[in-house]
Amino acid sequence: MENTEDISAFENAMQEPKRPQFLTVICVLSFVWCGLSVLLGIWSMIRNTPENMAESIEQVRGFNPEMADKMEQQMIDMQESTYMQISPYLNFVYAIISFLGVFMMWKLNKNGFFIYLVGELVPYVGFLVAGKQMSAMMSGGGMMKEIGLIMTVLMVVFDIAFFVMYGMNLKHMTGETQK
Repeated sequence: MENTEDISAFENAMQEPKRPQFLTVICVLSFVWCGLSVLLGIWSMIRNTPENMAESIEQVRGFNPEMADKMEQQMIDMQESTYMQISPYLNFVYAIISFLGVFMMWKLNKNGFFIYLVGELVPYVGFLVAGKQMSAMMSGGGMMKEIGLIMTVLMVVFDIAFFVMYGMNLKHMTGETQK
């Protein structure tokens, strides 16, 4: 009797879908990135107060008054922009949405892919909405503009790469959560 129970338990274990190693790797990478994004989001919400920004500007003014003036103008532009004021909070929410999507894909739930897409694509809508404001703040040129452009391009490339990699793994996922 015990032998048939062992066989049926083995058969049940064999029927449960197993997460492919590639999906495991990209989920772990996404978990790490989401965790870093959440931590950076919290730090940004705490650090980007007008008082802290003014303190940073005064520190820069000691060795480069021209750069401090540009930073001061950027701070004024940020304070006048509603989107830039709520941006750190929105980025925090986007990271949580992406984490939820990755967690669902970890559990082999196909719906997680679509939640992940929302969490990764919606910030680009914000970029489009705030495009003029962001470009005005970076209009001074120099290294900050170049860094912003490079970071944006890298973000797009990595997002597309992960969309493709997760998309390739959709065949291993179902519409419901696996145990």
